[in-house]
Amino acid sequence: MAEALKGITGGLDVVWVGCDSGLEEQVVPAAGYKLETLPIRSLPRKPSLKVLSFAGSLALSLVRAASLTKKHKPDVVVGMGGFASYPMVLVAARRGCPTVIHEQNAVPGLTNRWLSKRADFVALAYDDNQQMLKSPKNVEVVGNPVRSAVLAADRSESLKKLGLDKGPVTVLVFGGSRGARKINQAVVGAYDDFRDDRNLRIVHIAGMMEHDDVKAQIDKIKRPTDKVKYHLFPYVQEMGAAYAVADLAVTRAGASTVAELTARGLPSILIPYPYATDNHQFVNAKNLEKAGAAKIISNEDFNADQFHKTVSNLVHNPEELKKMRERAVRFGRPQAAQDLAAIILRIADKTHTEKGRKNIS
Repeated sequence: MAEALKGITGGLDVVWVGCDSGLEEQVVPAAGYKLETLPIRSLPRKPSLKVLSFAGSLALSLVRAASLTKKHKPDVVVGMGGFASYPMVLVAARRGCPTVIHEQNAVPGLTNRWLSKRADFVALAYDDNQQMLKSPKNVEVVGNPVRSAVLAADRSESLKKLGLDKGPVTVLVFGGSRGARKINQAVVGAYDDFRDDRNLRIVHIAGMMEHDDVKAQIDKIKRPTDKVKYHLFPYVQEMGAAYAVADLAVTRAGASTVAELTARGLPSILIPYPYATDNHQFVNAKNLEKAGAAKIISNEDFNADQFHKTVSNLVHNPEELKKMRERAVRFGRPQAAQDLAAIILRIADKTHTEKGRKNIS
């Protein structure tokens, strides 16, 4: 989203506000953006003493949010649904600053449900469950922003980046930066069934925490005579390259993943993470399955046999893969970042047309 905003208006300041113990402390400065942090903590889902810790962190975060609003004087504050969004958007709305919130999942998260009655505009990734929002003034379905690097990745160049040849049909398997043990073990368990398939390549991103264990298991069962092409990675920094080399993806159903898959027109087998809040990954995946762009296997049912059976049925059925690809393209919203950026600037301009320089928080 920040990338799209800067593409529309070059003289714009983007100030990122996140949790003081979150991944953003590593990622945001590396991307060249200014970062401010709040001491906000997650809200416990069950009654416990952690509720007191949350209440204390919220109180401190509200004070800090007021200080940041005074310091940066934003023309618009945008909440993307994380814990830091609540104090920032709430304080901004109370001070008359234009506000926009964006909901990434098919089931709105608690933060956005609370903020929807305060925000000037609510942008959604899906049309599902709008009734869970609290009387928002303006609502529009825009999809989820996808980075331009993901959209622009070229297959030939991506093969070179990943050290791969043109090869056969490619299945991309991943479960997130930390990996997903259930998915990784299904790949390991199915390796023997795939070993003689010369028409298949598996690109397996196991995650930093799981990589060494998966490698040790695969090394024990690999043979010099294996015909399947199997490539194991701990992590791929440029996921656009991984999507570009793939003909089919096997993964979880997080909001960003679903947006990237469909923006690239990539068919998928989705295994929703069963412990996601409000089971939102299942609802995300269900949207793709209804569109004919994905197959869903529950985490409980997913195993080596299911992995082998479902992948084999698709990779050896090019017509079905082609249909799924076309449906994924129709479902995808590659322009979501630009559409959301345009909304943000429009909301900011309603109140601050006299300022030539936009300041986005």
